[in-house]
Amino acid sequence: MFRSPDERQSESARKYLDYSAVSPALENAAAVTARALDFPVALVNILDDRNQYTLVSYGVDDAGMHVVPLSESACRAVVDSGRPIVVQDVDQGVASYSSTTTPTARPTAALIAALKNSGLCAYASIPLFGRESVPIGTLCVLDFRPRQVSADDFHLLEQLAVMVEEHLDAQRNRARITNAEATVREVTIALDAGHIAPWYEPIVDLRSGELFALEALARWEHPTLGVRPPSDFIDRMENTDLIIDLDLRILTRALEDFRKWTRDHPNLRLSVNISGHHLERLNCIDRITCAVRASGLDAKSLILEITETARGVAVGDEARIVAALRAAGFTVMLDDLGSGWSPVPRLTQVSVDGFKLDRSVAASLHTKVGNAVAVAMLQFATELGHNVVLEGIENKSRLDRGRALGFTHGQGYWFSKALAADAVPGFLESYAPK
Repeated sequence: MFRSPDERQSESARKYLDYSAVSPALENAAAVTARALDFPVALVNILDDRNQYTLVSYGVDDAGMHVVPLSESACRAVVDSGRPIVVQDVDQGVASYSSTTTPTARPTAALIAALKNSGLCAYASIPLFGRESVPIGTLCVLDFRPRQVSADDFHLLEQLAVMVEEHLDAQRNRARITNAEATVREVTIALDAGHIAPWYEPIVDLRSGELFALEALARWEHPTLGVRPPSDFIDRMENTDLIIDLDLRILTRALEDFRKWTRDHPNLRLSVNISGHHLERLNCIDRITCAVRASGLDAKSLILEITETARGVAVGDEARIVAALRAAGFTVMLDDLGSGWSPVPRLTQVSVDGFKLDRSVAASLHTKVGNAVAVAMLQFATELGHNVVLEGIENKSRLDRGRALGFTHGQGYWFSKALAADAVPGFLESYAPK
């Protein structure tokens, strides 16, 4: 019923993770901290229950917005204890430091290991407290050689931490509070920070009711706004080459998840979306096959859904690349047929294994026109030996109509909404055919 201390800490920390609200003042505070204490590196880190996020940095190339798992975080001990920690020489034991008015915590073995793994010798860190009065991160300075830290130095670090807390509080006030479509820069930052992740929606064999596949769908797990739907960011990405990076990130993470699930569900397949932008580049085949090979999975367990958003790809080039992907063992389907531009050239010249009908088709099955469109598409698919997936099955009525018409596969909220990766194992175990 009540939130645990860990939940309060994590939820409070995430309110400070809007990178778009990071101000030059906070960046300057990190620089001032390093220079004032004559340390080469200074970081402002935020920690939730999963990761350590470097919000701003000084003295380390590309450290800003860097994310490491909590298990590898040197600052975890500071946040867990809510007390400062100093390590003046990582090779001289783990003696605590007590030259300030604030009681310090003892360095943990994990902290020492994290410092050694990074080649660091000296470390001084102050916990940062958020508006809810719980530790949400750290201000820390680091050196690659042993350092003596005087009581005056540490007192100055404490004062600077108060300044950083004030900047963070102001940043929280500036954080966006609407769900407006994100800018390309915001999406890029979120992608690099690992905030855009695959969620999974089941595809069901309508004849048996059994699970056939899981489709990996991109979701933005925003630290302050919650889970943001694709409509908030996909269109921005589709208009740039960043969609390629997004697809490959989602593919790679989905393969990692799927490999674990197939141990207990060996017949399950994974479906992933691939933008038509990939088809403009011959090396897309190598990129996709290398990712699958690295995961240890077989290409035959994957379904690649080519989105209809690619209008600039020559049909001949698309046909050759799709043929190569199929020859490599992948099942290739056209996604959302019935929306956007006319698919006729693709259907007549590009050999695929099937297609997915846009959810608008399922929504219109109760009408004479919708029913006629569905029958025509099924007849077309049958003659070509194509598989067809009916999207948008959101209630039993649509399920019954789809089955009666002869659709073999479907997906929609009637079976399940998209699930985060950690919820999938439970769903797979509890799923009962519908």
